[in-house]
Parts: sequence; C-alpha cells; structure tokens
Amino acid sequence: AVVSTQSTGDENGQVRADPRAPKKKFSSFFKSLIIELDKEMYGPDSNFVEWHRNPQTQETDGFQVKRPGDKPVKCTINLQLDYQPQNFKLDPRLGRLLGIHTATRPVIVTALWQYIKTNKLQDSIHRDTIKCDEYLQAIFDCQTMKFSDIPFKLNPLFQQPPDPIVIEHVVAVDPGETKSVTHWDISVEVDDTLKQQMNSFLLSTVAQQ
Repeated sequence: AVVSTQSTGDENGQVRADPRAPKKKFSSFFKSLIIELDKEMYGPDSNFVEWHRNPQTQETDGFQVKRPGDKPVKCTINLQLDYQPQNFKLDPRLGRLLGIHTATRPVIVTALWQYIKTNKLQDSIHRDTIKCDEYLQAIFDCQTMKFSDIPFKLNPLFQQPPDPIVIEHVVAVDPGETKSVTHWDISVEVDDTLKQQMNSFLLSTVAQQ
C-alpha cells in the first residue's frame, strides 16, 4: 500500500504568488502531516505516520508512505496548514456574528469594528467607548468596553490550532487494476506584499476612529 502526498501546482505545475518568485515546496505550506492507516490491518502501534515541522526541517515536494499489504487500505490524512500570517479559529458565537470561521487577527479586528459601526454601537460622545448590544454582551460579558480593550477581549476567543484539513482515502492494491491517482485542491495563502500593506492600513484606520 502506498500513500503519496505532493504538490502538483497549477496547470503549469507551479505554486507561486509572483511569476518572479521562486517555487515554494509542498511541505512549506504545512505545520504537520499525520496519516492514520487502518488499525485492524496494521495494529494500534504501527498505523500512524507523522511529520511535524521543526527549525531543522528540510523542505520537500512530497511525502510517500509504504506499508506491506495486498488488500485495499483505508486511511485518514490530516494536514495542518502553516498559516503565514498566523490564523485563528474563532469562538463559534463570535464567528457566527461576524461570519468568520478562521482568519488573521487584522481581519477579525476589522470585521468586529465594521459590526460596531454598522450597528451604531460607538458612544456618540465618548468615541473610544463601545456600547455592547445583547450579542456582544453575551460574548464579552460586559455592557461597555474601550476600543483599546478589544485586542485583550478577543484573546480568549481565539482558538488554536485552526481545524486541520481531513482527507478520507482508500488505497487500492488490486494488481489487475490500472494505477490511479487522486487529486485534491487545497487553497493556501501565499505572501502578498500589497495585502500586508492593506492590513496595516486598515488597523491604523481602525485605531484612529
């Protein structure tokens, strides 16, 4: 049984944010890779294969796992993305309110500020004070809060790590069948200088309100 994970890139086999930028290797997008093979076939001590990023990691364009066997093998592939910049999974209550599941800190702060402005929750006299509506009161457990307190109020609502990508797969080993390859598309964020500048601008604008 062979499980192989690797990057195929776009139609030209490239994964790039900029045509002039060097190609990023497959492993550079992930923090960890865990493959769980059928425990009934390989036992509880040999059915896990794990790779975790560390400071000495040598990037690679793919992983291949081989195990002896002549029967189809069920496996679960767990991929933990290495978000750059860091992403956070939101507390479900705030996530539903803002329509965000996982995002960067600047995106979450900007979405919350947009919610405050849309619902006119900013005090008309003390502009740095936010009057929480019933939904924010339930989430932050307060009736009012200062804008400068928002980062501290948000910290307990950030859940880590974000959900992994989970792929259920069956490795076919019938020698009479033609070898087949299954592809999955995974969306990843790549370095974008303009996006970083826009995030800095948005945070600066929010801080000045």
